Amino acid sequence: MTMNLLTGRLAQLMTAVVLFFSVELSVSAKCIAVVTAGGGQSFWGEVIRGAVKAGQELNINIYARGVIDEVNREGQGEIIQSIINKGCRALVLAPNSTDRIKDVARLKELGIATVYIDRDMGGERLSVIKTENYAAGRLAGREMAKALQGQGQIAVLRLSKEVLSTTLRENGFIEGAVQGGLEIVVDQYIGTMVGDARAAAYQILRLQKQIDGIFTPNESTSIGVSIALKRINRAENIIHIGFDAHRIMVNSVKDAQMYGFVMQNPFRMGYEGVTTAYRAMRGLSVEEYLDTGVIFVGQKNINSNEIMQLLGESE
Repeated sequence: MTMNLLTGRLAQLMTAVVLFFSVELSVSAKCIAVVTAGGGQSFWGEVIRGAVKAGQELNINIYARGVIDEVNREGQGEIIQSIINKGCRALVLAPNSTDRIKDVARLKELGIATVYIDRDMGGERLSVIKTENYAAGRLAGREMAKALQGQGQIAVLRLSKEVLSTTLRENGFIEGAVQGGLEIVVDQYIGTMVGDARAAAYQILRLQKQIDGIFTPNESTSIGVSIALKRINRAENIIHIGFDAHRIMVNSVKDAQMYGFVMQNPFRMGYEGVTTAYRAMRGLSVEEYLDTGVIFVGQKNINSNEIMQLLGESE
């Protein structure tokens, strides 16, 4: 192969849809597809782990794919098309756009049942399995107000206006924080990738020296802001409440450099998603909605057996 041909081939690969992982258990016509809305993060890894566990118990193959960037609508659409080619008869989907409504309708015409996880974009899905995101955000707001004793200036560092689940968390947080006596002085998007979030947060925090507390609505923003706070030596004097659970966040809480985070149950989300899709695929009745729950994690409970089990660290 000539160097020019090789270079051209590499360029094509680089511009193709980037998939962050592939889990295939002897993929055949008898399979359930799991399509996520993000990659390279422990949250989606736990979703897939739960999905694979359910697949093993049900003796059905799991075909899992996801795009790296949550707002890559076209990439997710291409992955959904690929499940048709694989012959899967059910889809567990974390939709990243209202474009998915048309996709789900098309899948239904083909006899492929769709179950949503993590967020609800509407359409002809059979079930929605997710966190009650607005209530979870409100919980974070109440915890922030409690930590600051009802007084303080807060920054809400958002993910992206295109992501419904985090928007609900952000808005729920604002309600809980304002009701608790706090003032929102910064309300800004910082991006969907850790590097972008870190850079944006660094610039904001250099200018906004009066900030008493920060809320971040997902794993990537929470990690990015945590790194930025440590860089400017303000991690210990700003109340930072994040969302989801990554090793960096866990260690930051243990080291008193992050106040806490609201943790979902992504393993259960993936497990229940596959279980529900399997029932739908067999023509059985399914629950229309399932709330997988959240818990606030701080220094007081981070070493408890319950939290260790949710983090997958119990003996």
